[in-house]
Amino acid sequence: MSDPYAEPDKFVPCCVHLRTKMQSCCWTDAVAGPGMIRDSETATYWCEKTSESFGCDDQPATPRTCQPGGS
Repeated sequence: MSDPYAEPDKFVPCCVHLRTKMQSCCWTDAVAGPGMIRDSETATYWCEKTSESFGCDDQPATPRTCQPGGS
């Protein structure tokens, strides 16, 4: 039974190098495709290029800061 109070999945545009664990374990995240990611206040994100929680621009790796067209 699904939770009637659960918020619907919210996928937002992001850099194709932004990653989160949910992409490898949830089929809904996998089908969202590159450049789209689930926006979550509790998820841990990292940059595929730096393998760290910050991107090439030394900014935090989050859906809000890692946008398409960035380095």
